[in-house]
Parts: sequence; structure tokens; C-alpha cells
Amino acid sequence: MSIEANKKLVEAYFTAQRSGDLFQGLALLADDAIWSVPGDWEMAGEFTKAQMAKMMEGLNQFDGGLNFTHQSVTAEDDRVAVLTVVDAKLRDGRVYHNNIFFLFTIKDGKIQAVTEAVDSYHSRKFWLGK
Repeated sequence: MSIEANKKLVEAYFTAQRSGDLFQGLALLADDAIWSVPGDWEMAGEFTKAQMAKMMEGLNQFDGGLNFTHQSVTAEDDRVAVLTVVDAKLRDGRVYHNNIFFLFTIKDGKIQAVTEAVDSYHSRKFWLGK
């Protein structure tokens, strides 16, 4: 795929997340895709597409979609890097805000791999209360 096509695919992922249907974005992943969260903390690791679907069931606490404000989108070869800020309201009234760096790898028109580097201190405190 071209660099522009790769960028459009990644933007389609974010559009799906903005819709409030977190599973819609997973449909853009290859069946054997790997999602990686770096670090040494409870939410870090490598996850299959099926594991991500299960995780998103637990994250289905948002009141509406996620709002992403991209600071930078850079594409080269089969990779698209996105530095973004996410904001979302949870059903319990809390507001989630985090800075995230995503690196998407595209193959055959599908997202093959994702590295999601979040502010782990903030995520851990918000989601796990630690």
C-alpha cells in the first residue's frame, strides 16, 4: 500500500474509536495482529487481536466515543506514527485524559502491529487506582 493509503487506514482506526464502538477499530487489524504496550507495569505486554477484544470489553465504560487530538502523524514505508492526546468521559462521570504515542505497521491493507506507548503513571493511577 502507499504511504497515503496507510495513513488513511490508521485514520479509519481513530474514526472508529471516536464513534464509541471500540470494536469497529479492531476490524481493521489483521487476524494475527499483535498489540504491544511497553513497560514494566500491569497493563504492559503483547496482546493478540482476541486478547485486545477482551480488553476492550473492560474498557467499554466510556460515555460516547474517544476524542483524539493528533499532535503529529508521520508515515514512512509500512509504518504510521501518531502522537495524540485522548480525552473521553466515562459513564461514572470521570474524564480520562492521556498522551499516547502509537506506531502502526501495515501489511496487505490491514494493521499488522501496534505499539501503544501511554503515560503509564497516569494510566495506572486512573485505571488501577495506584
